[in-house]
Amino acid sequence: MPFLRFGGTLAQNSGSGFWSNLMCSSYSTGLEALALWSYACGGRASFAKTETHSLSNEALMKRAVSMVTDSTSTFLSQTTYALIEAITEYTRAVYTLVSLYRQYSSLLGKMNSQEEDAVWQVIIGARVEVSSKQEEYLKLETTWMTAVSLSEMAAEAAYQTGADQASVTARNHVQLVKTQVQEVRQLSHTAETKLAEAQTEELRLNRLEKPEEGGSPQGPSTGGSVLAEHEEEAYLRED
Repeated sequence: MPFLRFGGTLAQNSGSGFWSNLMCSSYSTGLEALALWSYACGGRASFAKTETHSLSNEALMKRAVSMVTDSTSTFLSQTTYALIEAITEYTRAVYTLVSLYRQYSSLLGKMNSQEEDAVWQVIIGARVEVSSKQEEYLKLETTWMTAVSLSEMAAEAAYQTGADQASVTARNHVQLVKTQVQEVRQLSHTAETKLAEAQTEELRLNRLEKPEEGGSPQGPSTGGSVLAEHEEEAYLRED
């Protein structure tokens, strides 16, 4: 009669009933083990999935806000470049007008009426150019201020989401462009001051020169009236 060894003891095989019981017992034990393994692994997988999903959201938020800071910085760079160029062009136009006023002042008393009229036409054209350049840079300045605000908001959003490097970079960029624009603004203010001085000097010399030419009854106000008359005439011709 065959014998089977289990756990160091011998067991006698009493027929098919023994094998049936053994198979059922093994099958039942296997199902319980599989259930326990599935529960344990499923629980760990679910936890890992939740943790990964949470980290992915944080990473995606940081990536998205970094893209926003990059985009706003690009927009700010472009508007800063355009604004600086516009202010520079305006400053050049102002200095051109300053030079014309100084030349006119140096020629007072040395020109006839036709030559004086020709010089004034050039001056009036330069004044129109200055006004046009000023309107252009003021319009760009509004856009630039909007770009600065967007970059500052993007920097704050980066800070709130934990993207510290993106936040610091954006804030440093804003500070840099503000300094650059301030420097060119200062140059334009200096040019405007020189223009005001040249205009004042021209008026002073004109008032002194006119009475000597013909004893005009208008006296010191002649220079101002000449300026107004020539400007009005020029604009009427343009119309």
